[in-house]
Amino acid sequence: MNQKLIFTFLLIITLIQAQEIINFKSANPFSFNDIITDFSNHEEQDVSGVLRLPDNIDNKVFPLVIGVAGSKGWGEHHLEYLKLYRDMGIATFELESFKSRDVSSTVGSQVEVTHAMMILDSYRALEALSNHPNIDIDNVAITGWSLGGGVSLFSGWLPLKKAIGIDLTFAAHLPIYPPCFVTPEILDFTDSPIHILIGELDNWTPSAPCSNFVKKLSSTNNIDLTIYKDSYHSFDRESPITRRKDAY
Repeated sequence: MNQKLIFTFLLIITLIQAQEIINFKSANPFSFNDIITDFSNHEEQDVSGVLRLPDNIDNKVFPLVIGVAGSKGWGEHHLEYLKLYRDMGIATFELESFKSRDVSSTVGSQVEVTHAMMILDSYRALEALSNHPNIDIDNVAITGWSLGGGVSLFSGWLPLKKAIGIDLTFAAHLPIYPPCFVTPEILDFTDSPIHILIGELDNWTPSAPCSNFVKKLSSTNNIDLTIYKDSYHSFDRESPITRRKDAY
């Protein structure tokens, strides 16, 4: 009996060590312009996220993937991706931009939590994790889906990074079906690799703007694009194809 209790206690300790809530300060800039021209005039916002380490910790230092959810918040298929990373020995961080602001979804409006807020959250999370003993801060990538895909993409736009005033850099960007509707006049993006994954038939965040975006940047930046044939938005979700009239 005592051996069972000891084993259970050690298992609980291991699980606690493998999952950690990280809290940090961010803000609520509505737009990219708010970050670039009015960054210092935004009230602080408490934000958190969940850091999960691979099973075999042993005081190791791990590369990290920061994940950013879409307009409906965290879905099961998002978490499956992060588990795959952990199975490969990569730590993961679930950014909780929605939960931290008491928002469950932005579908139909896209104003309650914006790209600008979430990009700032992402960089503040990177700062908060920079001194974590188990994280190799020079090997932190960012990925996201839909709205989060836009965060993963435009967190590589250097005018935003410069305005935020952070020296840390994401080692790679993996935007998954991001909105590529806006192409900045200043095409000053990170040297870190960017690879966009998107469906050919996506009618929420269409593939054509992403293709044009990549063509404009490909001569000066490490950016590429994979378009999945006969695939719609959220092509990686295990559910039937549905049409949402209020979707935006």
